[in-house]
Amino acid sequence: MKAEIISIGTELIIGHTVNTNATYISEKLNSIGISVHYHTSVGDNETRIKHCLQEAFSRSDLVILTGGLGPTDDDITHDVVASFLGLSLSADPSQEKILIDKYSTMGGDGKMPRINYKQARTIESADPIENPIGTAIGMFIKYNNSSRALNPAYSAPPSSVYLATFPGVPCEMEAMLASLMPRLSQILKTEYQALTILSKKIKFANITESRMAQTIIDHYQERGLPNPFNQANPSLAPYASLAEVYLRVTASAPDHQSAQSLIDSFTQEITAIFPNKILGFDDDTVESVLATKLKKHNLKISFAESCTGGLASKLITDLPGASQYTTLNLVTYANSAKIAQLGVNPATLEQFGAVSEECAREMAIGLTKISGADINVSITGIAGPDGATPEKPIGTIFVGIIITGRPGLKIISENHGLVDHSDGFYIYNRKLDWTSRRLSREQVRELACKKIFWQINSLLP
Repeated sequence: MKAEIISIGTELIIGHTVNTNATYISEKLNSIGISVHYHTSVGDNETRIKHCLQEAFSRSDLVILTGGLGPTDDDITHDVVASFLGLSLSADPSQEKILIDKYSTMGGDGKMPRINYKQARTIESADPIENPIGTAIGMFIKYNNSSRALNPAYSAPPSSVYLATFPGVPCEMEAMLASLMPRLSQILKTEYQALTILSKKIKFANITESRMAQTIIDHYQERGLPNPFNQANPSLAPYASLAEVYLRVTASAPDHQSAQSLIDSFTQEITAIFPNKILGFDDDTVESVLATKLKKHNLKISFAESCTGGLASKLITDLPGASQYTTLNLVTYANSAKIAQLGVNPATLEQFGAVSEECAREMAIGLTKISGADINVSITGIAGPDGATPEKPIGTIFVGIIITGRPGLKIISENHGLVDHSDGFYIYNRKLDWTSRRLSREQVRELACKKIFWQINSLLP
């Protein structure tokens, strides 16, 4: 079953709104074996929406539209769909009552504005998709497509097409899609030769997308095997963001077990190629993997941050259960705070500056004395756009990591830059430097935090 998603809304086209709905819907459809072939975004324009529908009905079995179901004049999705299909769109008394009842519980005078009656119309032969959160209902239609030569470029359009409409508000769309999923699963089983489609993300740290891909290609070539990026099942898709690289592995098979076997086999191969670069899988993040290790070893962590302004603390405490592994977190932005709170020597700041290895070291040592944590981390640097010098350009970051020794905790020290091991402390003191990259202030801060989290991960067993 081939699907496509048409996202409607001028705000998407002009860049005011990020289209997260298409990603969410694709993942949900893919999870039950429906393959999404196209994503299209279009403004609130009748002619252009009809053109998108014409294309979609010529090549897809399931068409999902999001957006344009509100009460205002620019919300035209149902009007355009009804016109395109030659079906009537009329007031539905039962839907009107549902809307009136909703408004009676919303506070204020409890009366529904007149323009909202527009949302109570239904398309002929369509099944309404109820909205448990908002006021915009969706529609689900099975349309006989065999007599419609919609696009000469496609000689064999699907004999019938299913169409579903959802509002653009993500929480409303997600709740409504959940109610439709069982029906889509049943249609897939009874009308199509269903395949199980499974995907898995293999996440990497401290490696570029190109280096990751080249290493995999070289590994297979050395064994006399074809390039795995050219194969269809499982298929591979590499992705890169500011602080993460991952490889999506997608397999299809007649049943779940066979598809999972394909995924597992390839994952084992990749894990063997990158013994020290794999961060995790699927929804893992560098901070969630660190949190898991901290809880596993019953360790507490504290941060003293300067240039990152509390971002590291936020990322690590955004996770549920953070109270199990966090104690004291400080933002010591000013030199006076570094001196008063952490005991940094004024002479150190005078001689080396706040952005220095020496300052990071003293910040970490000072934090260790007051936090009660097992791992104490200091971060100081230049995030920009101001404050840079030729010697210390934007992106110069110094980090101090002190891990207090304890019985039974083995610190991994090989090739990780531990420069001191005394008085029960493992001290990592290092400059992070990627000044060849032009990064914004936000990017510098985020990348610094992610790299530091990964470094701490690397020091722990």
